[in-house]
Amino acid sequence: MPGFGRHALEGLMSILEDLCQESDQAAHGATLLRRAARPTIRKKFLLLFALLTLIVMGNVLVIQSSFSRLQGTATLINQTGSLRWISQSIQLDTLRLLQGLDPDRTAIDEKLRRLDEVLSALDSDGRMPHHEIKTQPPHLQQAVDSIWKHSINYRQRINSILFSASSQKNIQNELNQLYQNGQAILEMADAVTTTLASNAAQIETEAMRNLYRLAVLDLAILVFSLMVIRYQVVLPLRRLVLASRSFAKGQYEERVGFRSRDEIGEVALAFDQMADTIQRDMERIERDVVQLEVTGQSLRKMSQAIESSPAMVLITDADGVIEYINPKFTETTGYAPEEVLGNKPGMLKSGHTPSATYRNLWTTIRAGAEWRGELLNKKKNGDLFWEDTRISSLRDEQGRITHFISVKEDITERKIAADRIVKLNASLEQRVAERTRQLTASNKELEAFSYSISHDLRAPLRGINGFAHLMEEECQGCSKAATLDHLKRIRKASLHMGELIDDMLELSRVARCEVKMDSVRISDIANVLMMELTEAEPERRVDIRVEENLVVRGDAVLLHSALQNLLGNAWKFTSRRDRASIHFGCREENGERTFYVKDNGAGFEMRYADKLFSAFQRLHRPEDFEGTGIGLATVQRIIHLHGGRIWAESRIDAGSTFFFTLPDESAGNGL
Repeated sequence: MPGFGRHALEGLMSILEDLCQESDQAAHGATLLRRAARPTIRKKFLLLFALLTLIVMGNVLVIQSSFSRLQGTATLINQTGSLRWISQSIQLDTLRLLQGLDPDRTAIDEKLRRLDEVLSALDSDGRMPHHEIKTQPPHLQQAVDSIWKHSINYRQRINSILFSASSQKNIQNELNQLYQNGQAILEMADAVTTTLASNAAQIETEAMRNLYRLAVLDLAILVFSLMVIRYQVVLPLRRLVLASRSFAKGQYEERVGFRSRDEIGEVALAFDQMADTIQRDMERIERDVVQLEVTGQSLRKMSQAIESSPAMVLITDADGVIEYINPKFTETTGYAPEEVLGNKPGMLKSGHTPSATYRNLWTTIRAGAEWRGELLNKKKNGDLFWEDTRISSLRDEQGRITHFISVKEDITERKIAADRIVKLNASLEQRVAERTRQLTASNKELEAFSYSISHDLRAPLRGINGFAHLMEEECQGCSKAATLDHLKRIRKASLHMGELIDDMLELSRVARCEVKMDSVRISDIANVLMMELTEAEPERRVDIRVEENLVVRGDAVLLHSALQNLLGNAWKFTSRRDRASIHFGCREENGERTFYVKDNGAGFEMRYADKLFSAFQRLHRPEDFEGTGIGLATVQRIIHLHGGRIWAESRIDAGSTFFFTLPDESAGNGL
């Protein structure tokens, strides 16, 4: 145990020396001061070791003290117990001396000296050679003093016996007194022994109590040390290991998060910083990989595009030596790659392209600009072909031209077609001029025909109608009803034929008419037409609704004619309704304005809708509704002249709706 304490003290002194050395070094600068003040693991363990050493030393001292006290007390008990033997030996040696068995009193004096030593030890608070009792029992001194008194009497009695023995006087009485004094010493020694035994038991109890206290303290310090090691070393290292394993599995966002000023904290900080750097590098690498993949895909696409390009691609170095051609080049010229690579594009010259063209080409591309032009070259089989050529340059990081890229397109067929087109255009111009002359003549003939219909056919019709009217008036009193009926039919047929002629002339006029685009308030036209229809038949009850402020781009005269036909039809086909309804308005459909004329009239079957806009087509019997069948054909032609569309939706006895589109006001003069 003393050796262990010595080693502990040496370790503590080593710690103190290290701390002193670090403190001395810290005086040289702020960096050394921070380093010395930093609680490293070595310092923590050294301090913990010093603390444990001090605790062990304390335990050793306490145990040694208790052991020494017990040993000293035991020795005193043994020494006190030896008083019985000493006193009896003195008595025996005295008898032997009196009987002449011993030559002198040396043995008696030696035992008296030992008796004095024992009594001196008891009288000096238990101090004996190599043993010490720090605290004497409370009644020991009184017993020791009594033993001292008896020992003095005992010594005097021995001296008296020895002296009387020489004079042979009263020896038996002295021996009895000596025995009584020895017996008194023995009784007092027994009392001292009892007291010392009781004191030894107390020392042992106190020692055990101290040992228990030290055990509890040692256990508490050990638990504290384990907790310190757990939270300062084990758990941080475990977090570091777990973070390292997670990071190794690809969880690059994993961090230790532990911070302290010792080596583990530095390792954790270094790991987190390393993880941050690696994560940034990995993210950058991932981005680079994605970019490389995209670039690779782009390069593959470009390579595939060049390989499968319908144009010839040729790449040369800065001196014009061919390094690459695509399959289209071989397909067009007939030259295989091994015949072309290493040569110059001049191998394709036909001799028909001017030299000035090539000088301009090289001057342009060597200056870094792009050259474009047409070259007449020669294939491997000797056939000439035209190519549309574009040549550009490639530069390195220093801006020096390293390669030329030539993209060539075989335009031989195009050149041939262009020549044909020139010839066809010349022929076409002649045909157009001839056709224009023929159309002009036809228009004049059509105008003459229209004039003839308008005048020559109208005159007989007016005569027939006039004479039939006179005959009808003169036959008012006649009894032949059949004759009057025939006259009425003649008049009706002549009037119908006149209307038919008027509609045909209107359709012909629309076909020849020149459209004059202008801003037209189509709502106003619809209002005027509905007012005219209402004034012609004021007895009819018609619900008329016209959406206001509708403006379009168009020809006002033609649009008036189109609306007149559409609104007139709506008026006509609702004549049998007690409460007719006619609406004119506009709605938006797919970003386009659509106008409509809606009525609740007789309607028609949608399977016949494709016949609506053909001339002379009727979907109702003449006796039901009058008409010539030309009005909707006229409307369609007017709408088409304006670049619009027209269609219809209807059901029998549920009315009809006619839709059409027109340019709005914002279209300007686009037609």
